[in-house]
Amino acid sequence: MSVLGVVVVTGKSPRVQAVVLDGTVGSPAVVEAFELRTSSTDPAEQAVDLARHIEPKVAGAEYEKIAIRVAGPSPVGRRNKAAFSRAHCEGALIYVIRTATGGPVTVMDPVTAPKAVGMKKTELDELADSLVSTGVNRDSVLAAIVALYQVRRGTTDEQ
Repeated sequence: MSVLGVVVVTGKSPRVQAVVLDGTVGSPAVVEAFELRTSSTDPAEQAVDLARHIEPKVAGAEYEKIAIRVAGPSPVGRRNKAAFSRAHCEGALIYVIRTATGGPVTVMDPVTAPKAVGMKKTELDELADSLVSTGVNRDSVLAAIVALYQVRRGTTDEQ
C-alpha cells in the first residue's frame, strides 16, 4: 500500500517536499522522495505553480491515501508573508490533488498527529526520525505515516 505525504516548506520561496511510503505503520519504508519548486516571485503564482507541478505526480498514481501537513494556527496573531504564502500553497495543493485523484486529501498537523495514529508523541517522533534521510522531509513523513494508519484502520480526517 503506497501513500503520499506532502508538506509546503517556506523560505526564499515556497516549495513542496513529498515522500511516498509503503508498508504498514509498524514497518513503513520510504519508496521515493521528491521536491517541487517554483520560479515565480508572486505569492499567488507560486501557489498555482506548485499545484500545477504536483498534478502529474498524483494523477493516475493510485496512492491509497494522500495526506498534507498543514501549518497549525499561529500562537500569536501574525500576518507575515511566509504564513500567507504557505496557506495559499496548501489550499491550492489540496484542491488540485483532490481534483486529480477524485478522492479526499487527509489534512494533518504535528500536534494532532500522535492522537490520529494512536501513538505517544515520542513513539511517533522516533518512527518518523527513523525514516528521515537526505532529501526526505520529516513533516512529509509524518503526513505519510498518518495516511498509512488511516488506510489500515479505514478512518479519515479529510478535506
